[in-house]
Amino acid sequence: IALFGLAWLTDTFISAHLELITSTVGDWVSAAPWIFALGVFLVCVLTTSQSTATRTIVPIGLAAGIAPGLLTGMWAGAFAGIYLLPTNGSQIAAANFDLSGSTKLGTKLVDHSFFLPTIILAVTTITAGAIFGVVLG
Repeated sequence: IALFGLAWLTDTFISAHLELITSTVGDWVSAAPWIFALGVFLVCVLTTSQSTATRTIVPIGLAAGIAPGLLTGMWAGAFAGIYLLPTNGSQIAAANFDLSGSTKLGTKLVDHSFFLPTIILAVTTITAGAIFGVVLG
């Protein structure tokens, strides 16, 4: 229920302000396409939902005129955002199943075992995806 509620809230907010968001963010994305990846990443962080990020941010990237190959490459890499905060079910399960005790969720939002690997994964895959998208697109 919580995940569906966040997805619904995000979709409702963006739908209500679609013209403003599309024109403003669209201009930013046209000037610097990497902002598209940042947008997908942040929506994934806040909603822990790849589908919500896709449904809300990809149309903005397409409307801004990002080449489909570049958009797809950055889009796939930005999904790493679902692991930035320790709220994902697979993270909680990993910490509970780890008998060695090395997997920690921490007491703050950024002191967990998944934070640094998530940042590295996002930067690496967004960069590689953008390169492949430009070369192969």
